[in-house]
Amino acid sequence: MKDQLTISISTINGSYHFQLGKYLRRNLIATLLLFIVAVVVMAFSIQYLWNAVDQTQQEKSQLNQHANELKDEILNLESDRQSLEQNLADRRYELEQISGRVNELENVLGIESEGEQPLDTRLDTAALNSAVRVAMLKVIPNGSPMEYRRISSSYGSRNHPVYGNKRRHLGIDLSGHTGTPVHSPADGVVELVRPSKKGYGNLLKIDHGYGFMTLYAHLKAFKVKTGDFVRKGDLIALSGNSGTSTGPHLHYEVRFLGRALNPKYFINWGPDNFDYLFNHERSIQWDSLVKVLEAQASTQLQLSLHKAVPSKAISN
Repeated sequence: MKDQLTISISTINGSYHFQLGKYLRRNLIATLLLFIVAVVVMAFSIQYLWNAVDQTQQEKSQLNQHANELKDEILNLESDRQSLEQNLADRRYELEQISGRVNELENVLGIESEGEQPLDTRLDTAALNSAVRVAMLKVIPNGSPMEYRRISSSYGSRNHPVYGNKRRHLGIDLSGHTGTPVHSPADGVVELVRPSKKGYGNLLKIDHGYGFMTLYAHLKAFKVKTGDFVRKGDLIALSGNSGTSTGPHLHYEVRFLGRALNPKYFINWGPDNFDYLFNHERSIQWDSLVKVLEAQASTQLQLSLHKAVPSKAISN
């Protein structure tokens, strides 16, 4: 019959003939078509996945390239930032050197000596009450900011240990081991914390109010940050050997209205030696400061009495 498919199989024992019906033949063709379709779909799927993987690899490569470009840009920006900070530190150091030269010029012209008070107008410390004495010792730098072995360089004119030329030394160098604690000599607020490898090196400044400022140079590490309020005796830094320095020490300055004063007078001044500072540092109008502190002490006393009166009345 035409609708039948004959399949012949030959063996040793003879030949065998099988006839397949038309439905079986259709099923075989359909199965073959489905297989072909499945193979084609799988081939397209594999091709799609391969293209997707290839595109992902390309995107990954582009992202890696972009990340490397960003890293390079960050490194360049960091280098620019460090360069700007160093330039700023150099400008500040130059300003400090100019300030020193101005002080030298003032000495030559005799400006500082003109600021000394006459003997009959100097401060009468015997008339000061305890409240004013305590207030002065809180706001005016007093005592040494660190324990030191010796004074390696005093305040005034000297031959610079590095450059060799004669320069005015605006502070005092306190020799000590690297890492020696440095403490605030009076109450105040941290005006500047500046890391640097040149000049003064790691530098810290404290504004004590009433025109007084202290400066600490060649530090190893900072223990405070700009804007911090500190009390007398608070740890502010560790001494070191940063910047232009020939050995570990603390360069310590005391300034009034920007003018450098001899720190030795302030280091030697304290409650047990109260007259010392006023007898040696004569360029400051101490009596004017005393009047302000006396007025503050009087106001505080009045406020404390005002608070005490209601509490006493309630207890009665």
